[in-house]
Amino acid sequence: MQLFQTTLKVIIFSVLVCLLTVNILPTTYRLTVSAPISNPGPTTSEFLLSTSSWVKAVSVLESSKIQLITMQNAEKVGGFVAFNHSGGRVDATLVEKKSHELQYHLRFHEEHQARMRIHLYPATQHLTIVVQGEVLSPLIGSLNALLTKHYLEKIIQTAVNEMNSQLQLQTMGQSET
Repeated sequence: MQLFQTTLKVIIFSVLVCLLTVNILPTTYRLTVSAPISNPGPTTSEFLLSTSSWVKAVSVLESSKIQLITMQNAEKVGGFVAFNHSGGRVDATLVEKKSHELQYHLRFHEEHQARMRIHLYPATQHLTIVVQGEVLSPLIGSLNALLTKHYLEKIIQTAVNEMNSQLQLQTMGQSET
């Protein structure tokens, strides 16, 4: 009986320490994905700064169960795109559009928000995507932030690779004509 009580106390203590440790971690995150643009052409900027192009690039991630729900006025400021994924719903609203930059406000469920900036550097033919997010859930927000950062980084890197592949196919198609 004494062994059972001691084991139970150790388990409870371990769980409390884990919860405390997880809650000490930051609930904010920042990730940056940067990549050179392969085979830039005359329509590269237009293609890379198009919400529709990014939606198509993300849609190749069917194995992640990311499904487009709706896309309304996606190319204009205020337009939005909504996705369903295994963890819930994500709404992306275009909040700023410049000649070489797009900015989106992302909302994950009710407890998580982020700002995503896609910037094209035409002089160096380099694309940089920066996401800054904050998880608002009180108990395991820091753990959710760590998982989201990892998950988003993989999704964005795959989308960038897909965009580069599409650019190469466009360039090959233009050179054949």
